[in-house]
Amino acid sequence: MVRFQMWLVTMFAGVKPIARLMHTAWGWPLAESLHFIGLSLLVGTVGLFDLRLLGLGQRIPIAAMHRLIPWGLAGFAINAVSGIAFLLAEPDQYVYNPSFHVKVLLIAAAGMNALTFYLTTYRKVTVNGAPATAPPAAKAMAAVSLSLWIGVIIAGRLLTFYRPFPCQPPDPGFLATCIPGFHANWK
Repeated sequence: MVRFQMWLVTMFAGVKPIARLMHTAWGWPLAESLHFIGLSLLVGTVGLFDLRLLGLGQRIPIAAMHRLIPWGLAGFAINAVSGIAFLLAEPDQYVYNPSFHVKVLLIAAAGMNALTFYLTTYRKVTVNGAPATAPPAAKAMAAVSLSLWIGVIIAGRLLTFYRPFPCQPPDPGFLATCIPGFHANWK
């Protein structure tokens, strides 16, 4: 896996135009601002929908609340583009960062949870005449969704606190959380 990580860093570092743009005076701040706006759209709408499934605001039909989800998807798209820009600008700071590993896993889990919801429960809660209270399966998926997106936010914040450093001997095991390939003589 370490060789794969090293290959990823090399491939991402080869995308020079994005890195040059991100390292301009306004590149990184603009991407950070867009990432925050995307996060607000995503968690604001998906979070509201999840809270509605959990029983808050029962006077609002679930189907009506679901109409906000396209805004959440737009937020996710903004975050994906700005997140890829961060990754391409400083690949070693992400590929070897344990917080990034956790963040990507949580995003994948949130996607699988959403897919499961749409394949199993969505029609039951949005059909005309659906009860105001969501079934237990929908509530469970909503609670998982909220938990996963909160985890994504926390892992994203922790990215700056867990910066990878040069690996000390011996080399990393299965998954590198330090920058392999050279050794620093730290004392």
